Amino acid sequence: MVIRETPDTWPCVQKGVHYSSESGLNTLDTYIPRAPLSDPNQLWVVYVHGGAWLDPEIDASSFEKTQEHILGSTEIQHISGFASINYRLSPNPSHPKLPSNPSDPSRNARHPDHIRDVLSALLFLQDTYGFDDRYVLVGHSCGATLALQVAMKRYWGMQYESTEALELNVVPPIAILGVEGLYDLPSLVNYHIHDPAYRGFVVNAFGSDERTWKTSSPTEGNFDESWPDGRLVVLAHSHGDELVEWDQVQLQFDAFKAQGWSHDSTSKSRSLKMIELTGKHDEVWEDGKELARAIQFTVREALKVM
Repeated sequence: MVIRETPDTWPCVQKGVHYSSESGLNTLDTYIPRAPLSDPNQLWVVYVHGGAWLDPEIDASSFEKTQEHILGSTEIQHISGFASINYRLSPNPSHPKLPSNPSDPSRNARHPDHIRDVLSALLFLQDTYGFDDRYVLVGHSCGATLALQVAMKRYWGMQYESTEALELNVVPPIAILGVEGLYDLPSLVNYHIHDPAYRGFVVNAFGSDERTWKTSSPTEGNFDESWPDGRLVVLAHSHGDELVEWDQVQLQFDAFKAQGWSHDSTSKSRSLKMIELTGKHDEVWEDGKELARAIQFTVREALKVM
């Protein structure tokens, strides 16, 4: 590993580390439980929070309870470190507590700003800790969208010059875990056609051109081309999710299967798993137990395909 500063004590906890100068929200938190090991089977766990790309009350700290549960698990022996990423948010001027200001660069993002920030954060982490592809990228809700968009990274390089340098340098993860994810944006908006909030946050994040919604959706990803070294995808969802319908996870599962990802329990590469969680949309991370359970499962499965 290429840790820039070697701490005197462990665990090493850092909060609000700036990975870019784009805005005050371009920060991340890290937790390294012990001195770095030379074991090649050690993994990082990197988390991308949800919040419909615009909720200022959900940030990197939302991972803390989940992290606490994992620290007490047997899987911690296989985890080198944790990181939780903040990124610029889309406008939310009507938020009841923390309305956005048009002059605040951290609260006026539009696609591809969000994915560009996640790529910047990953590049910072990989440059700092040298873990290359040895990480599990975890995303909740729109964070699951962003996690899979990382695996679609060649698309961003072709479509947006601002992300080209990043996509060429960021090494995608060995495994991705999507939790209560938003995977097919047109389908999501159409399913909730009578609730303008869904169309509202998608337009805030991606603009009004529905072609952009489609091409940005992970269900449209050509992962054979953009993520040839991907080994494992785990999709976790709860039937108790009151905000995101099961159709979303099923559409993404079917999209991976159509590209040859195997749900066979004996598969050692391009492995696809689905697990059912319990609880409402945000309960899985608010309590942390269910999100931790999904991460522990993914770490165990990742070790099988490394």
